[in-house]
Amino acid sequence: MFNIDLGIIESSLLPEKNREQVFHAGEGTGKSGSFFFFSHDKRFIIKTITKSELDTFLVIMKDYIEHFKKNPKSLIVKIIGVFTVKRSGMGEVHTIVMENTLQIQELDRLKFVYDLKGSKIGRKTKGKIYPGSV
Repeated sequence: MFNIDLGIIESSLLPEKNREQVFHAGEGTGKSGSFFFFSHDKRFIIKTITKSELDTFLVIMKDYIEHFKKNPKSLIVKIIGVFTVKRSGMGEVHTIVMENTLQIQELDRLKFVYDLKGSKIGRKTKGKIYPGSV
């Protein structure tokens, strides 16, 4: 569906290349408290999601795919995969792998970054807004 080479995905997500990223991952830095990190080459974001978020994505997945079929140049984040990891002695961990939308060559030209949410509650920026603010 997306024009992303499977070799690029594999190279970006190789465990041996991402060990450092995992150990320096952001945990709880956003309102969701999810654990996330960028792949070593910054092409992808790997993030934990709740069971509720997983269920919501599974409900909208067909429409999401249809959107990209009709709008191949869409700026909506491209979700590469959603996974549930199970290990004995631990609870399930749901993860999402998505393309990093900020792969911009001239970052100094970027004025604002918007992190779209499904709610307006508690989503105002506090303090001064400056280039690089989300």
